Amino acid sequence: MTPSPRPSRLSRRRVLTTAAAAGAAVVGTAACASLAGSRPAGPPATDADLPRPGGAPLQRGTVHDVRAAGATGDGVTDDAAAFARALAGAAAGDTVFVPAGTYHLVLPQPLTLPPGVLFAGQPGRSVLRMTPRATAAIEVAGADCALDGLELARAGDVETVLLRVGRVDRLTLSRLVLSGSTDVWESFCHGVQLGVDGDTSSALVLRDSLLHRLTYGLYQANDSPAVTVGVEVAGCTFARNTNTDLEFNSPSGSFRTVRVHDSVFRDNDSPGFAVGIAYCADVEVTRCAMTNYRMEAVHVEDWSSDVAVTGNRMTACGLTEFAFVQIIQGCTRVTVRGNTFDATANTAGIAVVNALAGGRGTSAGGRPVVPPTAVTVTGNDFRCSDEVVAVAFHGVDGGSVVGNRIAGLALDDALDLEGATRIAVAANSTA
Repeated sequence: MTPSPRPSRLSRRRVLTTAAAAGAAVVGTAACASLAGSRPAGPPATDADLPRPGGAPLQRGTVHDVRAAGATGDGVTDDAAAFARALAGAAAGDTVFVPAGTYHLVLPQPLTLPPGVLFAGQPGRSVLRMTPRATAAIEVAGADCALDGLELARAGDVETVLLRVGRVDRLTLSRLVLSGSTDVWESFCHGVQLGVDGDTSSALVLRDSLLHRLTYGLYQANDSPAVTVGVEVAGCTFARNTNTDLEFNSPSGSFRTVRVHDSVFRDNDSPGFAVGIAYCADVEVTRCAMTNYRMEAVHVEDWSSDVAVTGNRMTACGLTEFAFVQIIQGCTRVTVRGNTFDATANTAGIAVVNALAGGRGTSAGGRPVVPPTAVTVTGNDFRCSDEVVAVAFHGVDGGSVVGNRIAGLALDDALDLEGATRIAVAANSTA
């Protein structure tokens, strides 16, 4: 079989390395600021179509109520000093509780969550509208910290991170809403920044939360040498962010044992991804729904290993270029299995699953560009327009394309194996 020739699909790396770097001092990632252009005037969007957390509030140990510390929750009075007092008075095992209300916080410096403290509110009803005067709104480090049931919203045109995380062990973020209002202001606002202390952290959980209209949802800066071991993202919604939702990428550090499952990623018209994976080992992305992405839904690069993308449903991704799933730059043992890819709305000439060397020159980590190895694409359902290729392996050494079901294309047009070696191709069917 001689597959139809297709144009080479280069790595998104070349786009990022020439992108504007506004915000680089704080972000440090390959593409540091939103490239979404000007924002409309007016108040931030309410996004009423997105799910908000609910349920009973959590409390443990001694409860320090921010109202008892002087907070009003009227949405007008600056309650920052009261929040600082409540947090400063809490010890490990205690709860700092935020009753239902809207709290206006002008922060000359970040609020600091002490080790072992639960910072909790009434899910869906405790809103912190924050205007930081520093580069972060809330900082956390230490063991056994948790945030639950709070809405953290940027309330002014300031460049900031809503939650900055140092060295932590067993950090739980649950039933949160993180809102950056990037529909109104061009300045960046990131949700969660990891690795700011440059140390090893473990056991981070983000669950049942909404992260929307941020720049990056979660990221670790390029120059951070931190190693983050054990990340779980479960039951979350990521929507309308202006760069990558989950950026597991840190050339000076690494991520190990990452699990992203049962989450929704949607409506990202940016040069970013739903899940970006680089310098990672042992990653699973499973049972997620990913819809309406300008670029890739899942991007795997820079020597990442043992990555599994399984059981997801991806619809209308790679709408401008590249892929639904892109695998580049020396990655190995990457498995794409049991997913449903709906590319019937795609009009750009992409490969739905695309594996190739990628990039030009050297990578951001300073290593030479090489193709991936040991890539497996099996048991997937591809629903294709006639503009796309189902699977492209360019220069890949070792792997398989087996047992996939492809609708909308003849098999000769569905697979592009230019320069690939030692690839098993079998039992693929078309309809």
